[in-house]
Amino acid sequence: MKEKKALWISFGLHVVLVLALVVSVSFDKQQTLVSSAQAQPIKAVFIDAQAIADKKKKQQEAEAQARKKEQARLDRIKKQQQEKERKRKLEQERKRKEEAVRKKREADARKKAEQEKKRQEEQRALERAKREEAEFQRRVAEEKAQQEALEKEMAEQLAKEQAAIAEAQQKRVMSELDKYRALIYQTIYQNLFVDDSAKGKECRITVKLASNGLVIDTRIEGGDAALCRASQSAVLRPETLPVSKDPQVFEQMKTLKLTVKL
Repeated sequence: MKEKKALWISFGLHVVLVLALVVSVSFDKQQTLVSSAQAQPIKAVFIDAQAIADKKKKQQEAEAQARKKEQARLDRIKKQQQEKERKRKLEQERKRKEEAVRKKREADARKKAEQEKKRQEEQRALERAKREEAEFQRRVAEEKAQQEALEKEMAEQLAKEQAAIAEAQQKRVMSELDKYRALIYQTIYQNLFVDDSAKGKECRITVKLASNGLVIDTRIEGGDAALCRASQSAVLRPETLPVSKDPQVFEQMKTLKLTVKL
């Protein structure tokens, strides 16, 4: 604002100066004309005209010098304004760059914070997943151990039950076998015909039976010859020998090793 005001003041002074010069020149011309009319000598007129020209030249030079000074002042003002504008733009540019750097730093900080937050969330998620997996594996292992323990217990119980069943079955089979062996011995002794000379003697004989009790084969394994012949006849004399209808019992008695004693 001050520079503009000074510019207007300078312009006003120039206008006043120009008007003053115009009035002065006009006044000088009138004086010259009057003097020319009154004065007769040509030399005096020449001297006055020269003086006016010199004065006008001086005035023009003064005006030119004033304009030059004013122009120099205006140039300085303009240069100052340009320098000020340049500094202002530089300052704006500096501030813009600083603001850009600040914003970039803030953006980088936010990005870094977001990345760190994301990394932490991923780490927490991974740790949570690991804990869940570990807990799942623990439960699986625990359930597996419980299942294995249960299966082992059941297997042991089943083995015990099977052993008990097998033992009971074996006892039953042996009991049945003993019963039928006794019946076969009874049948043999009922059909055995020997004299008193056979007393105190024995005969070992192997008998093979069919499932209906039919004697398939007999084989003397050793002993008194007379008693063995009589025992063999006693085995073959009945149509069949008593046998169990239970397959398990018959399996044990289809080949019998018998000892006939008197």
